[in-house]
Amino acid sequence: MSFRTQLVLAAAYLLTAMVLALEIPLALNVDRRATSEFESGVLGNAAILGTRIADLVATATTSDVTPLPSPRLELILDETPRAQGERLLVVDGRGRLLADTDGRVGVGSVYATEQRPELVATLAGSIDTRRRFSDTLDEELLLVTVPVVNAGQVVGAVRVAVSTADLDASVRRSWLRLALIGLTVIAAGLALAWILARSVARPVSRLVAAADRLGRGELGARAPASGPRELAVLARSFNRMADTLGANVAAQRDFVANASHQLRTPLTGLKLRLESIRRSGGPAAEEAAKADLEVDRLGALVDDLLELARTSSSEPTGRRVDLGDQAAQAVERWRRPAEEAGQRLRLEVSAPTEVWGDPGDLAHILDNLIENAVRYTPSGSEIVVEANGARDEASLTVSDSGPGIPPEDRDRVFDRFYRGSNGRRAGPGTGLGLAIVAELAARWHGNVRLLDGPGTRIEARFPRPTVP
Repeated sequence: MSFRTQLVLAAAYLLTAMVLALEIPLALNVDRRATSEFESGVLGNAAILGTRIADLVATATTSDVTPLPSPRLELILDETPRAQGERLLVVDGRGRLLADTDGRVGVGSVYATEQRPELVATLAGSIDTRRRFSDTLDEELLLVTVPVVNAGQVVGAVRVAVSTADLDASVRRSWLRLALIGLTVIAAGLALAWILARSVARPVSRLVAAADRLGRGELGARAPASGPRELAVLARSFNRMADTLGANVAAQRDFVANASHQLRTPLTGLKLRLESIRRSGGPAAEEAAKADLEVDRLGALVDDLLELARTSSSEPTGRRVDLGDQAAQAVERWRRPAEEAGQRLRLEVSAPTEVWGDPGDLAHILDNLIENAVRYTPSGSEIVVEANGARDEASLTVSDSGPGIPPEDRDRVFDRFYRGSNGRRAGPGTGLGLAIVAELAARWHGNVRLLDGPGTRIEARFPRPTVP
């Protein structure tokens, strides 16, 4: 996960937590307030109605005759403002029904029973407010019941039944508006966080890119000292480190190159003198021959040092190269030396094997690998040079049927000047061959690895070309 994404996710977490912390209590408060206002409105209307009909209800309560429909009471109920679907119901002090706007219950029947505890409680003198689900209407109802008081005595009760559907819908609409406001705040905050994260992450990305280029050998790679103060300080520190590293590498490269060039002249003169001594014969000729071998070894070391210095030079330029062609040319170059050593060279190519690189570098890789195989493989062995292609990579592999590399040497075979037990037994050498192979492969974004036997199998892999 990128640094920018982490910053945006952290901002999203904080914004979401803050919005929820603010909006959940606000949403609950909206619900409570809407419910309270709704109930207060219904309760006020019921109380006013109870005051208007107090004398009529008191008369019915004191009468022993079963109440009959009262036109005056019904007129008052009809004149009372009501919400759609609201039901008004009046009972006297004995619990007998005096009026019902829905007309579902007959006047005079006892209505204040245990099945309607709100009426029983109100006739006892208390105001009752409750919610109840109506199986008949298949919805939730708000029941507000108030006592009807006349001369300080409870003479009856008025019950108002109203659906809570409109109230719930209003609350849901308020919650939806709050949710939209919250989402808008989060979206705006995330957009701002994205902009801020980009301003912070861009210098980090540039620093990472510069470090990556420096790691690939671009000693001139530098990071822009921009962005927040801390990142700008870090970029300047990185640039100072890159300057120091570049200066050290350049000095080392110049030293190796100059020393190698300067060694060539005295080595050439020394070799000529040794050859002269060898031609003169006598006891010194044998020692001169041995010294000549050491001069050859020193010359090979100088050549390898020069090659290492070249591979560390500035960014190379390449072109499309077919590994199969390079492998075929290498096999032809080494066929006679292999035959003289009693070995067989075999070529295996599977198309396509095209990569991006320098033909000279690829030839040098093959020459080093085949030379090692010829040197360390006993007479009568077979050396196989393979060029294989895949979708994203192509590879060169040199295999032999020799003794292989001991387990204790496998981790260090690509180290500079490391020869291992087999190398030391094989005679003079520089210990730089495989190190040069690794350097040249890395020069073209490839890698070299030692495969499992039998014998010795070394593979150099390269990415397929991306340059048109």
